[in-house]
Amino acid sequence: MDRRLTALFATALVGVVVVVGLALSALGSLALVVYLLLLTAGLSLLVRRQRALQPPTGRTCTCCTSTVRDPVTVVDRVVP
Repeated sequence: MDRRLTALFATALVGVVVVVGLALSALGSLALVVYLLLLTAGLSLLVRRQRALQPPTGRTCTCCTSTVRDPVTVVDRVVP
């Protein structure tokens, strides 16, 4: 996705969050606190999921410790 489009979307999303927060502040501080807690919980879940989806750097998989540049040994053996 284009960086400008991503920045535009992020700016619009922040604007919506701020406007909803301002609207809820008119209902009272309890509604605003609940909204902020829900917003914080949602953002923390998104951050955790994003970090879990990113593969470790320099590794080909998570089941071994070899890297992409390690030599490969080919064995001519058939296992019954």
